[in-house]
Amino acid sequence: MKMIFRSLIFLFIAGLFLSGCSILSKKTDENLVDVTYIIPVYETTSQLAQKVSVDPPKDYAEAGKIVTYQHYIFINKPHEGIHVVDNSDPSNPQNLHFIAIPGSLDMTIIDDHLYSDMFSALVVFDISSISSPELLEEFTVEEVFYYNPYMTLESTVSFDALGDYFRYEEIDNTLGIVTSWRTEIRKEPLEDQVSHRYYTLEDAEIATATAAENNNFENVSTAGSMTRFLPIENYLYTINFNELVLFSIGEDYRPSRFARLDTGTQAETLFQLNDLLFVGSTTGMLMYDVSSPDNPGFINSIEHFRSCDPVVADSNYAYVTLRGGTNCFTETNELQIIDIRDPENLEVVARQVMFNPHGLAIHQDHLLVCDGSAGIKVLDVSDRENPSVVATSSIPFAYDIIVDYPSAVVVGEGVIYQYDLSALPEITKTAELILSN
Repeated sequence: MKMIFRSLIFLFIAGLFLSGCSILSKKTDENLVDVTYIIPVYETTSQLAQKVSVDPPKDYAEAGKIVTYQHYIFINKPHEGIHVVDNSDPSNPQNLHFIAIPGSLDMTIIDDHLYSDMFSALVVFDISSISSPELLEEFTVEEVFYYNPYMTLESTVSFDALGDYFRYEEIDNTLGIVTSWRTEIRKEPLEDQVSHRYYTLEDAEIATATAAENNNFENVSTAGSMTRFLPIENYLYTINFNELVLFSIGEDYRPSRFARLDTGTQAETLFQLNDLLFVGSTTGMLMYDVSSPDNPGFINSIEHFRSCDPVVADSNYAYVTLRGGTNCFTETNELQIIDIRDPENLEVVARQVMFNPHGLAIHQDHLLVCDGSAGIKVLDVSDRENPSVVATSSIPFAYDIIVDYPSAVVVGEGVIYQYDLSALPEITKTAELILSN
């Protein structure tokens, strides 16, 4: 009888224990939620080099940097690579092929050698055979540029499907270059969750990777006003966020790390005029003496409100477009003309309201401004203190321009335009090429 009673007691206690465990387990499960972790995917420079390829022509739907070289036009498709266009017949340009370069944003060409960024690296191609560009992998210079590890975030992660709770796994630059992102669901206590805002390309902080005229080259590409890559004599000047990064170019065209120069601001564009280098930045225009290109000397700067800021110049004046927008810190859109005759005393002598100006070019007394969706505007600047808009070419979007008088090449969104400038201020569109398969 005692054994039976003890057994019943044991079963009762066991039942209470199991019931308690069930209740505890249920309570614990109810306090856990699905948390989506957004995890960086890393690749080495060598792995990225394996993705470089020469592909058939690709769609071109986003404005990018542009250079001309001999009778070819090279247009960057941001983060993806470079379109190559044969412009030997300007009335009928031909889209030849696409050089796939992961993380590419800018380029320049020196004597049949194309230099481009590839995320944090500088890479070089032999383009002596334009139909089969060859990556010179041994010329690659690693870990020299800042890059935005979130640049592929929106294209690789569907934020509509994330759920209520998500987190970012911390980036570890020692693992390589962040080239994409993936997601993973984990169970975590509800009380540990807080709201998380995802990064966009506009507001993500830039992360660091760990760790023209008067040149000595025979043939150098001509760049638009938005360029960050500029050959000067035997050096390649590049912009790296707030730095000028210089590479020496050897006799075999191999680039070598040479120097870094802090500009003290977020630099954006480069323009050379004789011994002067103009740097457009988000806070103003800077001038450097590059008569000794291995040792650039700061001359002066002139500040403005924070905005996006390309610059070109002639012997007496510099021309700066300031535009507003998501990345540009302001809503003001205007052209500024700066008197540079006395570099020690720079002065804004004129302003002209614009719509949303981007690239620009100067030819004698006429300034051509790519004014975004307002098209191309021609300004009479014969009186530099009183510029006036005298002609407009209405195209869907104008991003940058290269003038090779009496013609010009204009890059828009998905279209390359050719113009005849021989009757300035009137400009005549002579051809357009829609870059698509």
